[in-house]
Amino acid sequence: MENEDFKELEQRIKAIAKVIDSVWRDKIGDFKILRENLVPEGLKPIARSISWLMDQITVQNLRRYRDEYGVEKVNDPPHGLTQYDCVIKMKNDDREYYLNVKTSLIITELGGRFDISEARRLIQLYRENPNLILLVAIIRVDLDNIWVRFKSVIVFNVAWIPDMYYNRANHNLQSRCNGTQTFRTNEEFIGELERQMGDAGHLEHYS
Repeated sequence: MENEDFKELEQRIKAIAKVIDSVWRDKIGDFKILRENLVPEGLKPIARSISWLMDQITVQNLRRYRDEYGVEKVNDPPHGLTQYDCVIKMKNDDREYYLNVKTSLIITELGGRFDISEARRLIQLYRENPNLILLVAIIRVDLDNIWVRFKSVIVFNVAWIPDMYYNRANHNLQSRCNGTQTFRTNEEFIGELERQMGDAGHLEHYS
């Protein structure tokens, strides 16, 4: 892939990020997740407590309002054990983008590493689809007791994460979630991930 191709793909990804941001700001907005009397002590601000709900809200509303935002289709994965939540295709783009939705609270430090996916399964996914474009959309929200208040979205290409780090403790690929990107091909991405797994002694044992 030439540098011009990287730049073009970067702009396409920014367009998808803009769509997700617009759907959240214009169509979803703030919402209550339960009755206040059910949590008299208040709801603790933990992202994983609402992550599945956020996935569903994002995907279903992208599909619901697709015609308003130039989206051709939003398809669900074949089962619930994939590394992505939907496949999205824009009307002006021949590519399909695999989208993994994650939730982050605004109190979370953006500079820290977070889990992207299990490394072995990521490698398998890229091997099965060499032209894969796997995106992560981080929905940044404020969990204000029983209210979820949208703040921003960060979308990036998994193959372009800036600081690839294989966590040998949980076998996950990790990176920072500040939206910075380092252009590389899928082959380069998989090669680096396999190298780090090999250094940890996990490439053969867990493959």
